[in-house]
Amino acid sequence: MKNVYLLFGGFLLTVSAFSAKADYLQDEINQIKDDIVVIQRQLYREKNDTTAAPQESVSNVQVRLGEYDQMIRDMNGKVENIEYRLNTLEKKIEMIDKDIELRFTQMKRQAETPAPKTAKTTKPAATSTQVPAGVKPKDLYEQGLNDLKNNKLSDAERKFSQFLTSYPKDTLAGNAQYWLGEVYYKQQNFAKAAVAFKNGYSKYPEGTKGPDCLLKLGLSMKALGKKDEACTAFTNLPTIFGKVNSEISARALKEAEVLGCK
Repeated sequence: MKNVYLLFGGFLLTVSAFSAKADYLQDEINQIKDDIVVIQRQLYREKNDTTAAPQESVSNVQVRLGEYDQMIRDMNGKVENIEYRLNTLEKKIEMIDKDIELRFTQMKRQAETPAPKTAKTTKPAATSTQVPAGVKPKDLYEQGLNDLKNNKLSDAERKFSQFLTSYPKDTLAGNAQYWLGEVYYKQQNFAKAAVAFKNGYSKYPEGTKGPDCLLKLGLSMKALGKKDEACTAFTNLPTIFGKVNSEISARALKEAEVLGCK
């Protein structure tokens, strides 16, 4: 299970990077096509220009028209090359999507497999997602924060999980998702922390903890020895979020420099 969480986090970062590159290549194709249209218009005007200066020789005009033709051929060649690279990226993304779907299917089957019966009667799991009667969302959230501050990590994990299961649309849900990741991070369960932080910035992109989640996702990947995934998180943080706290931005830059991210 730990490996699946880790691979899932890495795959999402890889897909994000591929998608950004695909968008860039598509923009480059569109720009080249616009340039071709401009050159074709100029070529048409010069071919049909009957007011050319008398002193300009026919050979000079032909040379210039030939240059325009060559420019158009070169640009069409660039478009074909970029389209090939774009198609290659799209195939890679499709393969990753299929791999993620397969792994989640395996996870689901594992989760649905009944646990072996034991002779002893066990107590209900401490991580029950049922919210105690009479407890309001804000109260449950603050209880989880207090448990985290007092290093009662199991209690904090249970309460934040209860909150996210029962109140996924609450205004505090994004924060709860971040603090759940902090619980796992303190427990040094970096694989589960990576998944929690990934959910924090992907499910709640407008939340105040989005940049914090992406930073801690990078730190979790770093702790797992996944340099490429960590670098992707650190270097993309300023571009994914429009406004980033200066401390978070500085920390991401520092971590990228320490890892030697390109």
